[in-house]
Amino acid sequence: MNTAALPSPQEPATGLDYTKRLSRLGQARFAVFFLAVLFYAILGCHVRVASLAQRLTGSFYLQIALCWIALWTACAAASLPISVFHYRLERKFSLINAGMGRWLSDFAKSSAMLFLFTGTVIEIAFASDMLIPAYGWIVAGAACALLFVVVSRSMLWLLSLFYPVLPLNDPALRERLTRLAKRVGLNVGTLYQWRISSRTRRVNALVTGIGSARRILLTDTLVAELSEDEVEAIVAHELGHCALHHVLTRLLLQGFIYCGIVFIINLAVLHDLVPFSDENLGWRNLTLVPGFLLLWSFGQIYGSLLMTSLSRRQEKAADLYSWNLMGRAEPFITAMRKTAALNLIVFSKRSEWKYTHPATADRIAAAQAFAKANGEVTASSGSAVAIGTEAN
Repeated sequence: MNTAALPSPQEPATGLDYTKRLSRLGQARFAVFFLAVLFYAILGCHVRVASLAQRLTGSFYLQIALCWIALWTACAAASLPISVFHYRLERKFSLINAGMGRWLSDFAKSSAMLFLFTGTVIEIAFASDMLIPAYGWIVAGAACALLFVVVSRSMLWLLSLFYPVLPLNDPALRERLTRLAKRVGLNVGTLYQWRISSRTRRVNALVTGIGSARRILLTDTLVAELSEDEVEAIVAHELGHCALHHVLTRLLLQGFIYCGIVFIINLAVLHDLVPFSDENLGWRNLTLVPGFLLLWSFGQIYGSLLMTSLSRRQEKAADLYSWNLMGRAEPFITAMRKTAALNLIVFSKRSEWKYTHPATADRIAAAQAFAKANGEVTASSGSAVAIGTEAN
């Protein structure tokens, strides 16, 4: 097992540059999406498609699906140049090495998954508020949360659509991580390695699933670039999320957010305030689809502020859990430096409100403080990713 060298002083600046460009790209992506929906509606495409859907089928839910397909096609076509630019950005910073053909295949699969997920949300919202007008927003929120659970439990299968996912073939590491999981009372079954090195240099690890369906997954890049101690520290962090019931907490908050979004949209529908809706037919109006998508997207943006705030607190708690579980913080510190150098996501304290994780420099500083408080001698008291400028 190889141990990667610590990042050089130039790598934080590279990470800042990449993170800054990636943030701007995300903003551009949403702007293009918003303009695509806006022009789609201004040109009256949603009215014509709704009329065509009614002529093609008498099923209201199939009509919604047809309206969604047309809108999604327009949005996907408009956002394709941004996605290609994202691909070129990743290539420029040597984060991916896949060719355009493979990237297009992965892009098509991920787009199809997002299409199905969002389409299911739209069908749920329309069906719930039509069938149970008084409490449809509660039913819709709960159903969307359940959909989130299904996706979580299917993560292993979903990843296998993009990368080979095989049992971890390192017996010593497998035994070590299994013992670690048992120390926190978790039976994770087979440990998996998903092989992404042919496409990217990024490293990642997660404990996916809920209840008995939990599985530890490691990228082959993580196993290759980090030492066994560092891999164990990363997995200890992920196990901390399970032991502290963070997944359940996130699920409950996500359910409340979904309920709140559908509640607000339902009020807009009842008072005929949904953008681009040409007649007041309540939830039986097919021209609601573009306006619903916009309101849902804005609701997701504001809801994500709550989710990211919760996530950052949970990440800090999982960090502390991992240090206590391991009995030391040094492997975590070196692992954070290496992952920052490989993944190039570097941002400051002022920018962390946008992200699900605290700034890496702060996480390393907290680990060093823990080590010092517990009499642990670390290799370095400095942080290779300490930064003083904002990456937004």
